[in-house]
This record gives sequence, structure tokens and C-alpha cells, in this order.
Amino acid sequence: MKTGRRIIFWFVLVTLVLLTFWVGFYRKTVEKVANDKTVPVEVETVATGSLEETLELTGWIKANSVVDITSKVPGRIESLRVAGISGESLAVEEGLEVTKGRQLAVIDHDVYLAQVAAAQADVRAKEVELADAEREKKRIIALHESGSGTEQSRDKAVTAADLAAARLAMAKANLELAQINLRESTIISPIDGIVTAKFIDEGNLIRAGDRIATIADMKTVKVIVALAEKYGRKIAVEMPAKIKVDTFGEKEFDAQVYSIHPALDGQTNTIQVEMRIRNDNLLLKPGMFARVSLITSHKDRVVVIARDVILGGKIDKHYVYVVENASERKVARKRVVEIGIIQADRCEIVEGLKPGETLVVNGMNFLADGIPVEVVRLEDIK
Repeated sequence: MKTGRRIIFWFVLVTLVLLTFWVGFYRKTVEKVANDKTVPVEVETVATGSLEETLELTGWIKANSVVDITSKVPGRIESLRVAGISGESLAVEEGLEVTKGRQLAVIDHDVYLAQVAAAQADVRAKEVELADAEREKKRIIALHESGSGTEQSRDKAVTAADLAAARLAMAKANLELAQINLRESTIISPIDGIVTAKFIDEGNLIRAGDRIATIADMKTVKVIVALAEKYGRKIAVEMPAKIKVDTFGEKEFDAQVYSIHPALDGQTNTIQVEMRIRNDNLLLKPGMFARVSLITSHKDRVVVIARDVILGGKIDKHYVYVVENASERKVARKRVVEIGIIQADRCEIVEGLKPGETLVVNGMNFLADGIPVEVVRLEDIK
């Protein structure tokens, strides 16, 4: 019994000694292989640049001002034409450019001229009546004062003169109204702009309040976007912005914040921000979908690297790899970095990198701190 236990004891002891030697040998072998492994990488020299922090928003382009041209008087449209720069007559149609004060339409002009003439004649008749009543009043008052006239006749003469004066005032008011209608029978453009819609044709009857055309000022256009409340402190009037529309691809239009609405939208709890863009060449049309980059900050001469070379960030901190010379070979060194402004595929490095250092930009997924590297071209890595 004792002999069996002794045999088992020595067997276990020998096994443990052999296992210890085998583990030590394997670890040294793995370390040697790891130290001898060289990873090919592509590198760039860390440099400085300029970055902008932006908010990406969307909105619709609108005309700076839109006016519906309506008729204040009823009648038949005698003319729906505009005098051109060279004196030619141009029909009012969509797309026609008009200037402020230019005639657009004429409504029953002769009818309103006749009404003014009739009102003027009525004023002259009422002036004659008043003059006659004033003379009669003076005559009756003189007779009353001399004792030849009665008080009743005096009162009637005074009343007749007052009524004549009132009728003259009413005639003058009717004349003024007729003159207003005459002026309103000629429709003029209240703004510089482009005819974007026409609602009636020449020769048709129109009622007071009916629309004739719509004119939009498109030399300046605006974009209104909804901004989340948390970004309210980052925006200010005159802050620059970039606008893109699908029609012109990647072409950018310069804009700036014109106004910030003082109250939040009651339904979305967002801040309404209006931007304006000069549009002298009329490339931008109302109704276009706009992608807005609102520039909230700008930095110059900061360390800038590509976003795709940065590792980590989900559980551990962000880090990159740089190449350093160690003895007679190059090795990769892990650097924890702090990220600042992010713009598209580039970002600012606030801490962790300095200009002039050698940054690994390809092959970093196969690296560990201290591993030997060989600097090659991208095509060699592939």
C-alpha cells in the first residue's frame, strides 16, 4: 500500500516539473516570435491645419418677400402688360422680371376716368350752390338787422348755407374716392421681383380682392431651419453658414444667420433660425431643398488627422499609433489622444500628438505597443 502511494507521488512530481519546463519554454518561444514579427505600416507626418465645427441641418429655400397682387377695384382687365426697358410691351407671365413702381395691369381705365370727371362736375355745381346760399344768407341777415326781415327767414338762410357747405364737402369726398379708384385701376408692382404665378388673363372681369399675380423678391433668398434647444448658445446673428442644394451637387453657397426667433416652436420645441443668401444670379429657386452647415466655431493651426486612424473610444480611450526609433529598428508606440473639433473625415487632436511626429495611417489594426514595424507604401500592405 505504501509502495503504491510512493509511486503515485513521484509520478505527479515528475509530471509537474516537466509541465513547468514546457510552459517556460513555450512562453519564451512566443515572446521571441512576437519580438521578431515586423508589421508593415504606412505613415504620415503629423501636421497642423484649420477646422470648422459645424451643425448639419436641413430646410427649404424661400423668397425674401412674396407679394400677392390683388385688385382693389372691380372691372374688366384692359391690359396685363409691362413696359420693357427698351419701351416694348411685355405680357405679364411667369418668370417675367419686374421693378418696383412698374405698371402691371389696367382695369376699366375709361370708366374710372369718367367717374372722376362726373365727381369734378358735381363739386363745381356744389360750389356754385354754396356761393348762392352764402349770398342769400348775407342778404337776409342784413334785412333782419335793419328790421325788414324776420328771424325765421334769417334762420332758414343760415341753414340753407350750412346744407350747401355740407353738400360741397360730400362732393369733394366723392371726388377723392373717384380719384383713388382711378389710381387703383392701374396696378403697379410694389417690389422688385419675378412673377412666379399669374391667376387671370387680359380681358376677364375681376372683383375687388381677386388675385392677379404673385411677385417674389429672389435677389435675396432665405432658409429657415429648426435647431435643437441644446445648441441655442452656440449660434448668433451674422454667424457664417454654407448651403448646398441637390441641383448644384457639392457647390456651396455662402450665407449667414439673419435672425433667431425669440421663442421656441410650440410643437417641436426647436429654435427657428433664419439665414439669408445673396442670389443676384437667381440660381437658387424658392422650394429647393437645402442642406445647411452652420459654422459654430473655427480654429487655425491645430493638429489635424484623419478620423479613420483613431482607434478605441467605445470602452477605452481613443488612441493612435506613432512610429519611433528604438535601437536599430522602428517600433510602434500607442498614444492616448483627446479629440476636439470634428469636421467630416478630419478631427482636431487636443492632446497626445505633436506636429512632426510620424503617425501610422494604415496597418494600425495589427499593432501593439512596442511591436516592430516596417514603413512601406499602401499598395505594399495590400
